[in-house]
Amino acid sequence: MNPSSTPPSNLGRRGLRNAAIVSVVMVALMLALYFRMEKSQRANMEDEIFGGLAGAAILYVVSVGVAYATWKYREALEAEKEERLVERLDAKNKSGVRSSSLGLPFDEVTRGIASSPETVIVETWLDDSTLKLLEPALLESLGKSRRIRVFVLNPFSPSVTRRGRDRENKKGPEENRQSIRGTLEYLSGLAAKARPALALLPKPGSQPGKLEVFCYDSLPSFSIYAWHDRAFVGFHLEGVKSSEGTHLEVDLRVGLGPQLTAHIANLGQMASLVKIDLARPIEAQMETLRLAVPDCPEGELEVSSGAAKKSFSPLHYVLPSTLLGIALGLKTKRSDKGDSEG
Repeated sequence: MNPSSTPPSNLGRRGLRNAAIVSVVMVALMLALYFRMEKSQRANMEDEIFGGLAGAAILYVVSVGVAYATWKYREALEAEKEERLVERLDAKNKSGVRSSSLGLPFDEVTRGIASSPETVIVETWLDDSTLKLLEPALLESLGKSRRIRVFVLNPFSPSVTRRGRDRENKKGPEENRQSIRGTLEYLSGLAAKARPALALLPKPGSQPGKLEVFCYDSLPSFSIYAWHDRAFVGFHLEGVKSSEGTHLEVDLRVGLGPQLTAHIANLGQMASLVKIDLARPIEAQMETLRLAVPDCPEGELEVSSGAAKKSFSPLHYVLPSTLLGIALGLKTKRSDKGDSEG
C-alpha cells in the first residue's frame, strides 16, 4: 500500500471547523454589542469594537494555520504508520511472493520492461500474440539504451518434446521446433526494427540498447519476466499456455527471488547455451543449435526423415513381382520346349 492511499485525517477538518465557528461567534457578539449601544457610546467604543473584530480575524487566520499544519502532520503520521506496516509484512513474508494473478498481467509487465535498465525473459518459446503485446515496450526499452535478455528452449532439446506433450495444442516435436524458430525469427525482426532508432540516440555518448537472445537446453520449470527487484513467474501446467496460467509476483530480494536470480545465472553458464546472432538468418544457425545439444534425439529426426522418404511407390511392389513372373515364364517355356523335343 502506498501513502497516497492513506485516508485523510478528520482531526484537521475538525480544527478548521471549530476555528471558523469561534471566529463567527466573536464577530456576531461584537456586532450585537455595537448595535445595542447608544450613538454616543458607539462613538466612544468604535476603536474597541473594530479592534475586537480585527482580533477575531487574526484569531481565525492563526486557527486555520494551526489546523492545516495539524492536518498535514496527522496525514504524514498515518502514512508513515502504513509504510512501517508494509515493511513489517514484507519482513514476515519470507517467500517473497506479493500477489498472484490468472494469466500474465501484460500491462504491468510492459510498464516494467519500458522503465527498467535491464529485463530478463525466460520462456519455452513465445507465440506471436505474446510477442506483439510485448513489442512496443521492448522497442521503447531498446530506444532508451537498455539491455534485454531473452532465453528460449533450444529447438533440438529433448525438453521440446516433453513440453510439447503438455501444451494445449499437443503438437509433435517438429511443429514445436518450427514454433521456436518462429520466435527466433520474430526477435530477429524486432532487432532489425530497433536498429534505425538506435542510430539516432538522444545523447552523443549514449550506448545502443542490447537485445540478446539465447537458446538453453534444460527442462523448463516455469517462465520468468524479471526487472529491477521484481518478477512475474508462471508455471507450465498441463494443457495451458504459460502466459494464460497462474502467475506469482515475486520480490527478487527475498525467498523465491534469489532462487530465480540464481536460475537465470545458471542458464547463462550452461555449456550448451547458444547465443543467437540476430543479424544472421535464423535458418543458417539451426545446425549450430542442433550440434549444441549433446543428447539431441537424432533417432527421432532420422525416423521423421525416413518416414518422409518412404512415400508410396507402385514400382516398389510391382517390379519384384514382374521380374519373378518373367523368370517363371522363361522357366516354364524352357521346360515345355524340352518336353516337345523329347
